[in-house]
Amino acid sequence: MARNRALVDVPIDTVFRVLSDPRTYDEFVVGTKRIRRFDPTWPEVGSTFHHTLGFGPLVLRDLTAVAEIEEGRQVVLRAQMRPFAVNRVAFSLRAVEGATEIAVEEYPIEGPAAKTWNRVFDGLMWLRNQEMLRRLKRVAERRLAQQARAAPS
Repeated sequence: MARNRALVDVPIDTVFRVLSDPRTYDEFVVGTKRIRRFDPTWPEVGSTFHHTLGFGPLVLRDLTAVAEIEEGRQVVLRAQMRPFAVNRVAFSLRAVEGATEIAVEEYPIEGPAAKTWNRVFDGLMWLRNQEMLRRLKRVAERRLAQQARAAPS
């Protein structure tokens, strides 16, 4: 299981709003090329977004569903990359003196990857998720700046 953490100098409610907006996932999830459509009920449990994954000309079209949600604290996803894997991805948020600690845990729960998971895959997933958290931080910082510009003076 890949476990990563990052401290983001953004309030927890702003980070949660980013995770609650399916249109942002192609900006921070490594390998996601495009969000094609999403349920208007996102992030309710069972709601989905349809994504295109891949590198270069190799693409997969699948979906991600909300498995669990705890308002302002956690979003657990079922990210499908069939036929290779279905992963459980849990984003947990903790307020730390005006900033937010983001923890992400990811591992395969179905498909061939779940049967062959090993330390090499774990290490690769850890590296990928470090980059994902770096990108998520950038998206959350941009969202905070947009909120500040939109706030009445």
